[in-house]
Amino acid sequence: MTESAFENLLRSIHLPFGELLPDGSTYRVTANDFIHLTDKQRNDLVTLDKFLIVTDKGTKIVGGVLFYGDYDIQITIFPEYRNRHFMSRIHKNGILKAECYPNQRVTLVPNAIDSFDDFKKKHYLLSCIQLRAANIEEVFKHLSFWKYPGIEKYTKESFIAEFS
Repeated sequence: MTESAFENLLRSIHLPFGELLPDGSTYRVTANDFIHLTDKQRNDLVTLDKFLIVTDKGTKIVGGVLFYGDYDIQITIFPEYRNRHFMSRIHKNGILKAECYPNQRVTLVPNAIDSFDDFKKKHYLLSCIQLRAANIEEVFKHLSFWKYPGIEKYTKESFIAEFS
């Protein structure tokens, strides 16, 4: 699902929706809840079985996490709520880890990495739930191509060794 389609889906939902999780801020939406969505939204989710809605203390939707089974996850925080630690909260409080599938795999979209510091932040959040990016070599190529400050001290091998 494209990021814009997922964002549009999230923005169309009215809370409460799905099951409120123990943190009081995150909702789990499963295939059983999809019946309350539009035909187009259900069609977009046809191969998926759940997603999370991330809220500001349970009142306002600020983003979400879409699960492609154990193959990958897609994380979206609305632009107006970025850098406010909503995503770090569900990484650190155990909610995201608890929702991951056994042997969960995750990839980082290289074009969505704004800087070496941005990558390190994403890497840190993944490490909070004991995950590593499966495409670390591709990420290194992207960071090196754009010559982000800080990447020059790494060789491909040292980068992979540190961030795998």
